[in-house]
Amino acid sequence: MPSRSPNCWPPNDAGYCRDQRSRQRTDRWPRMSVPMLRRAACLVTAGLLPVIGCQKEPAPVAAAPERVTVAVTSVPLLEMAQRMAGSAADIVLVVPPAASSPTWTPGQDAIRTMQEATRILISGGDHEPWLQQVTLPRSRLVDTASGYYSEFIRVPDAVVHQHGPEGRHSHAGVVWATWLDPELAISQAERTRDVLLDILPDAAAEIRHGCDELTAELTDVNRLLEQLAADTQKTDITVLGDAPVYQYLVRRLGWNLHYVHLPESESLTESAQAKLLQAIDEQDPHIILARLPLADQVNRIVQDRGIPVAAVDLCDRADGDGRTLAGRLKQNVQALQAAAARIQTAE
Repeated sequence: MPSRSPNCWPPNDAGYCRDQRSRQRTDRWPRMSVPMLRRAACLVTAGLLPVIGCQKEPAPVAAAPERVTVAVTSVPLLEMAQRMAGSAADIVLVVPPAASSPTWTPGQDAIRTMQEATRILISGGDHEPWLQQVTLPRSRLVDTASGYYSEFIRVPDAVVHQHGPEGRHSHAGVVWATWLDPELAISQAERTRDVLLDILPDAAAEIRHGCDELTAELTDVNRLLEQLAADTQKTDITVLGDAPVYQYLVRRLGWNLHYVHLPESESLTESAQAKLLQAIDEQDPHIILARLPLADQVNRIVQDRGIPVAAVDLCDRADGDGRTLAGRLKQNVQALQAAAARIQTAE
């Protein structure tokens, strides 16, 4: 029988003893296959650092699409673009709501907004005389009046300006309130629609629907205007305006327009009042047209002469009552209807 060493415990099946130190090493470091070692490595490092072969690479995060921004320079354009684009784009009026573009000078913030916008929509026709003084990306600047340049009315005593995103062209003293004629407003809306369709193809249905609704409203106003023109076509009507901005509206009616240049202020000075009365004496108008902020003052000045005063909203500033562009234009036509009715009654 084999001898048993004091350090031999326990003997193996063959009766040969194993060294105690060898037994301890074997117990501490069991023999492992290569696959087992790999799995162990994954278990040890899980939750700490990514290990090749233990976890998948994270999927790349898609960049958020750039938000479309459209800068506009007039309240009518603001409504047109908002009603068509809806929430698909940010429509920004760069002119302060209480200001009017023809007498406004853009600051650095407004210039930066236009420079960074996807598109810049202007009304054209000298509505933005400040364009000469700022640097804007011409490739993104759109003149929404480009469809009716031939319809522009020029004032001989106005300053000549040169500008234009559609190529260099000049309009010597162009009357800027083109949208007072609903037909020109419709043309402007359709140009706005085309621009939005180009930059927002996914919102095409909403854009077309918004344009159709707006066009239908403006068409209704146009019918009222045509009816007034038909009702007064046999009457020779002369009107006196406190500015030349009524030209497009009066042209549609076939009336004769004379005008004086009165400042738009809270209170007309004595010299401005005298200028108005002198023009009345010279022109002998049937109706006086006054910008909405001046209408009450003008009415008080001429009330003893029995001349009806029609208040005209130029729609160049934000409306505090929330009326739409078509609603404001309709009130203009109704004011003219009331003034014309007084003339016909007097006759």
